[in-house]
Amino acid sequence: MLTKSDFLKYTQCCKYLWLHKYRRDLVPEDAQAAMQRLFDEGCQVEEWAYKLFPGGVSAYDDNFEIAVKNTKKLVAAGTKVIFQPTISNWNLFCRADILKLDSKTGKYDIFEVKSSTEVKDVHLIDLAFQKICFEKERIKIGKLYLAHINNKYIKNGEIEPADLLVRKNVTAAVEDVIRGVGLDIKAAQAVLENKDEEPSVRILKQCHNPYDCAFTEYCWKNIPEDSIYDIAGGLNQKKLETLLDMGILRIRDIPEGYVTNGNGLRHLRAVKTHKVFIDPKAIGRELAQLKYPLYFLDYETYNPAIPLFDGYKPYQRVVFQYSLHVKKSPQAELKHCQYLNTKIEDPTNDLAESLSEAIGGQGNVIAWNKSFEAGCNNEMCSRCRKHADFFESINDRMYDLMQPFKKGYYVHKDFKGSASIKKVLPVLVPELSYKALNIQEGGTASESWLKVANPELPQTERNQLAQDMLAYCRLDTLAMVEILEVLNKL
Repeated sequence: MLTKSDFLKYTQCCKYLWLHKYRRDLVPEDAQAAMQRLFDEGCQVEEWAYKLFPGGVSAYDDNFEIAVKNTKKLVAAGTKVIFQPTISNWNLFCRADILKLDSKTGKYDIFEVKSSTEVKDVHLIDLAFQKICFEKERIKIGKLYLAHINNKYIKNGEIEPADLLVRKNVTAAVEDVIRGVGLDIKAAQAVLENKDEEPSVRILKQCHNPYDCAFTEYCWKNIPEDSIYDIAGGLNQKKLETLLDMGILRIRDIPEGYVTNGNGLRHLRAVKTHKVFIDPKAIGRELAQLKYPLYFLDYETYNPAIPLFDGYKPYQRVVFQYSLHVKKSPQAELKHCQYLNTKIEDPTNDLAESLSEAIGGQGNVIAWNKSFEAGCNNEMCSRCRKHADFFESINDRMYDLMQPFKKGYYVHKDFKGSASIKKVLPVLVPELSYKALNIQEGGTASESWLKVANPELPQTERNQLAQDMLAYCRLDTLAMVEILEVLNKL
């Protein structure tokens, strides 16, 4: 049986569908957790969407056969609004978010709820599948709507669902894709019928578009080190296909003249020659900008779809933690300051008070990919006007330590074409490692905030989690200190 979610996986990659149906044991735990987070977020947005339709009746049941019966009864009774309507026949299964009866036409309008802030092509495919399925069951469908997050909404008191969500009529756009979807349904069903043969597909750009595939680790297990997918700047799909047609998977085998961008060329040369490309003069010009004292700053944030506090937009970042290493002069002893909010409350003012005591009015503030920290500062500035001058001062003095690597002044084959601190640190400062930490990446740190602030969790568990969060954030800024030291020596 082909479900709606199955079909959307097929439209991304037929192998994704097959693996999801027959080899879910291959999904890593972290991918399962990420999928669950997305599912939970979607359910939360749906609950707010239901508030737009008072008097709606749910057809949901864990047993899909009962859910189908419930839906048929509610439709037969002319129920005006049905939540989680479910239909199924021998080869298709579909559960929509909301059906609303149009009393003038006698048809049901479909409202699909998404936690995104815009209409995407995949949403149109989603609605096309729904319309096909419901009409196969002789349920007349009228208009098709997408209800999505309004990214201009600012919370002020109680959340108003009509302001939080945008309802957009996409009927015409969906009609344009329905014929193609009908053909694709048959192709997807053919994939499912072949239970014993895993599809073979070319890896191009589909692994993270439109969603992160849960099976990437499995599908990439035979991709060699220094593969063509790692080339700095990335190759477009046409160039990837050409290389694959030539049987080329490794960067070292890419023909001369094929890569044209500067960083890509330097990366290509580093891989082929096993030499490190370093431009000491260019690095020197970059670092000559820095004025002591130096403040190495890193934020951790939580950005929920539904704003938690007044003054926030959907997905706006709640900055709940910082780590700050301070170097007053080249010879001065390194000092560390940190802050972690452990309550579910807007931490902006408390964080600003703490940070303003640690950062003086002179010297550079150093971040890695400074657009993130600078963006957080701008947002906090707009919410906390009494500290506006402070946050503006930080941004005026901020330097992005990623720049020497992003500009190609230091290129090592083991950076894998990336300027991420997670790629640079193991090469330049191998004795420092995230692998020894209980929290090893920002997504886990972000999700940990609600846990560390949850009074229902045992205090010992909360204390340990807080220590893990502090250790992770501290390593981010210590890593910058040590990387800068290496660059200075050059």
